[in-house]
Amino acid sequence: MKLTSAQRALIRRRTRIAEHDPREVGGELNVVPFLDIVVNLIMFLLMTTTTVLAVVQIDTELPEYRRGVGGRSATPEQTLNLNVTVAEEGVIVAGSGGKLAPGCETTATGRVITVPMRMQPVLTDYGAPVDPPRQAMQYDWQGLTDCVARVKQQFPEERQVTISADPLIEYQHLVGAMDAVRLQGTEELFPEVLLSCGVR
Repeated sequence: MKLTSAQRALIRRRTRIAEHDPREVGGELNVVPFLDIVVNLIMFLLMTTTTVLAVVQIDTELPEYRRGVGGRSATPEQTLNLNVTVAEEGVIVAGSGGKLAPGCETTATGRVITVPMRMQPVLTDYGAPVDPPRQAMQYDWQGLTDCVARVKQQFPEERQVTISADPLIEYQHLVGAMDAVRLQGTEELFPEVLLSCGVR
């Protein structure tokens, strides 16, 4: 069967692939891959958040407002009022009597860093030295524990400590300070940790 020229022209028109103008093609955006990525990220973030919240729970209490006898506020000399502030240069330990000087035996005035940062080996998350071994300035948490242990010897009945930090301090350092003031080995030091807004 032989096709006429009109039939051949009709078949060519019907089977021809339509080529879009580049301006028309550029206006369409396929958002399906983007939505797949967003959904996966949301699921990952939800799983991470629930895991972190389950593992990193810290029991703290807000400071209470107390009234003294006769409607007057209790004087600071009646309690230790131990405060630990994590600063960029180290840790400041203060109480009702003032700020403790380095060594934690006497008080001092002015900008005092009770437990300054010191050079220590850099460790991995598992406590092993990094490879290659190197040292960096880090917070001396053992020094802070020894310092508050000296304070505990003079105030054996005290159980509370207020911890604060400068605005640029990372959260992990705040947690490190909490761990340092709670226990010395198996001995309790100041287990009742209160968090402050960091104003000094």
